[in-house]
Amino acid sequence: MIPVKHIDPDDIALYAMQLLPPDETEEMTLHLQHSAEARRVLSEIYADLAVFAHSADMHSPPALARQRLMKHVAREKKAVPVDPLASRTFAAAGELSTRGASTLFEEEVQEKSLFAKALPWAGWAIAAGLGGLSFTQYQQKTQINSTLAANQVEMAKTVAKAELANTLMETMKDPTAVHFALTSTDQKPPPQGRVTYVAEKGSLVLTASNLDKLPPYKIYELWLIPQDGHDPIPAGTFRPDARGFASVVMPELPKGIAAKTFGVTIEDGEGSQLPTMPIVLKGQTS
Repeated sequence: MIPVKHIDPDDIALYAMQLLPPDETEEMTLHLQHSAEARRVLSEIYADLAVFAHSADMHSPPALARQRLMKHVAREKKAVPVDPLASRTFAAAGELSTRGASTLFEEEVQEKSLFAKALPWAGWAIAAGLGGLSFTQYQQKTQINSTLAANQVEMAKTVAKAELANTLMETMKDPTAVHFALTSTDQKPPPQGRVTYVAEKGSLVLTASNLDKLPPYKIYELWLIPQDGHDPIPAGTFRPDARGFASVVMPELPKGIAAKTFGVTIEDGEGSQLPTMPIVLKGQTS
């Protein structure tokens, strides 16, 4: 039978954190093989360390600090258990006061030893708590920033739509707007369109109806014909729907161009920079 050597319970914590010197580590390993109670305590310590590991990364202490800790623990005076038989002998001899002083000294030494060995645990626990708190705050800040960015994008879209709607209403109601009725006499009912144009703002709205359906490679194109005799300016392309309706809303046009009239041609592809004859719809001031 292997003799049972006295093992300080606090050494089990140091063994779990791999802070015991090699010779004491071997002794502790042997002790754990023959002590169910020591194995139970070690399992509880491992469970505590696992909880800390989920909250923050734990790092081994520096080698120099570890050596200083080992020297300090080695210098500590271990509490020597008082033999019951010796205690009774002291009592019989009238040495009660001496035994009380010895017990008080042993308890004080045990408290100091426990505090010294628990000190590394306190640092790890604080680091784990702070690490978990910092990570949680970082996640919350990231989520708030993402929400604010998404709200800003949606607000920008809403403002842009509101500005477009406001410009459209101003164009339709502007008293200086010139209206042109586009008609054709070759068909019954004839294709027709209406242009509302504000030269000062470069704003234009076209609505057309009864338009013929075009092949996929053809497209209708609206032209602004200036009063000063310059070349026609492209004012937007469009394709009618199944009922022959189409529209052009707020194309990009230069501001301040006075219009003599407007015309519509049929172009290839996605439009042209110069009109292709004939003009299928021609503007007349209404």
